[in-house]
Amino acid sequence: MKEFHAERSALWTIMLTVCLAAAGLIAAAGAVLDRWPNVMWGAIVVVGVIAAIPAFCVLPLYFRMLSCTVTSSSITVTAGILFRRAQSVRFERVQFVQIVSGPFDGTLGLNFVVLHLYGGHLTVPFLSRDDREAFAALLQQKGVFHAP
Repeated sequence: MKEFHAERSALWTIMLTVCLAAAGLIAAAGAVLDRWPNVMWGAIVVVGVIAAIPAFCVLPLYFRMLSCTVTSSSITVTAGILFRRAQSVRFERVQFVQIVSGPFDGTLGLNFVVLHLYGGHLTVPFLSRDDREAFAALLQQKGVFHAP
C-alpha cells in the first residue's frame, strides 16, 4: 500500500495567485472609488476578507486532507474538509490514464493524474514530480498505464 499527498508548493502557488488577484481587485477599487473614500475602504476590506479566508484557512485544510492510497487492487482518493469524500476504483475498471503536467511541474506541484473509468473519471490532483512518476510506475506495474 502506497499513500500520496498533495504537494505543498501547489498550495503556495494557489495562495499566491489568490493574493495577487485580490491585490489587483483592491488596486482597481482604489482607482475607481477614490471619490468615495468610505465605499472604497469598505470594498477593500470586503475583497481582502473574501480573499484571505479561502487562501489562508480553507486551502491549507483542503491540502492537508487530500490523499490518494494505492493498494494491491484499488486506488482511493480522499478529500474534503467538513464532508469527507472517498472515491475508490479497482484497477480493472480503468480504461486509460492521462497525466497532466505543465512547464513548471517540478517547482509548482501542479501535476494531475486522471484515470478514465467505465462511467466516469477519477482525478489525483497536486502531485509532486516524484509522486507523479512513482504513481505512473505503480500503474505500469499493474498493467494499467503504458508509458511511451
